[in-house]
Parts: sequence; C-alpha cells; structure tokens
Amino acid sequence: MSFSAYNPYDRYRQRSAIRTTKFIALFFFFLAIFGGGYWVGGMRYQQNMYILQEEKRILSEGSEQAQSDMIELRAEAQTSNVRLEQLRATYEELISQGVMRDIITLVRKQIDQGVDAERLKSIILSARPPQNCSDPENKRFVVSTPVYKGPRSAASINGVISVAGSGTSSKNNNGSKEAWFDPEQPIDVTFKAKGVKLQKKKGLLPLRHSMIVKDKEYRFTITEGAKSFVKVTFDHCDYP
Repeated sequence: MSFSAYNPYDRYRQRSAIRTTKFIALFFFFLAIFGGGYWVGGMRYQQNMYILQEEKRILSEGSEQAQSDMIELRAEAQTSNVRLEQLRATYEELISQGVMRDIITLVRKQIDQGVDAERLKSIILSARPPQNCSDPENKRFVVSTPVYKGPRSAASINGVISVAGSGTSSKNNNGSKEAWFDPEQPIDVTFKAKGVKLQKKKGLLPLRHSMIVKDKEYRFTITEGAKSFVKVTFDHCDYP
C-alpha cells in the first residue's frame, strides 16, 4: 500500500502567497500612480506660482509706470494752467488800456464790415513811429453846460484846429444846477479844422484823440483843469 505526496496545505499557502504578491504589486502600482500624480501636481503648482509671480511683477511695474505717468501729466497740466493764467493776465492787461481797447474794437468793426483782414494787416505793418514831433503844449477852454451863459469858449491849436466841448452841469448841496460842468460825468468834445470833416469824442476824462490835418498828425489829451475848464495837452508829428 502506497501514500501520495500531495499536501493540501501547500496549495493554500501558494494561493495565499499569490494573493499577497498581487496585493503588494497592486499597492506599489497605486503608490506609483499617486507619487506620479503628486509630482506632476507639484510641478504644475510651481509653474502656476511662477506665472502668478511674473504677473504680479508685471502689474507692479505697470502700476509704478502708471503712477509716474499720472504725476507727469499732473505736472504738465499745472504748468499749462500757469501759462494760461499768465497769457490771460497779459491779454487783460493789454485790452484794459484805453488805446488798445479802442484799436481792437476798431479792427473788429472793420472786419465785420467786410474789410479784408490782410489789408488791415498790411496797413498796420506800414505804420511807423511818429517823427519830428513838437514839444507838448497846453491850452484850455471852458466846458459849456445847459446853465452856462458865458461866451462860447474854444482852444485854438496853432490856428489850425479848434477844440470845444460841452458837459453836464454840476449840482450844489441843495441839488440846484451850477454853471460849471461836472467832471465826473461824460463830456462831448468837437475838433474842427478847415478841409477836414468835423470830429467828435465823447466820454469820461481823460480823453485822448488824434487828428490828421494835411501833413501833420495832432495828438490830444484832455484832462480836468480848474473849475469850468478842461486842459488840452497836444503835440504834432510828421504824417505819414
């Protein structure tokens, strides 16, 4: 009688060993997958952090540049405002003067009436400073008023021009009108010369006027004088 060498316990051990081997292999397989995923995730994280840091740096540089540009623009705007105020002050200073204001008004009126601007420009450029001017002289005349009953008064300028004027009567403390004129009110002044159209000037003192007679230009400044009188200061220069 013989016995078989087969041992069922060996088969169980083999199966157990195979299962253990498979489990260990599967464990290392998942471990490898997890480790690979962790490594890939770490690389992506580092890459994203680098990108974010670069974007932050670019935004920071852009912000600093924008702030620098803003400061520069503000400085330029302030400089422009200062220049504008200087130009405005210069302009107002020029047009506030009586002669300049009258010239600007006259030029604007001529252009509005259809006079060519280039023609006006050439006329202005052709003008030259006065030459061979006489020394200033003074004359005076009585300004007539509605109450004044005296003789007509006029200033004779070198026997060529006659200057006369009228004004508003002054009032005394009782409100009654006096014979002399009120220097705080506008006056009317006339300039007469033979062969020249009568010229008039109206306004508050002092008044300025110029008049061309033959080859001379007469320049007048009319200011307040003694009671009832105005003073006429004049000279004459070659024209043109």
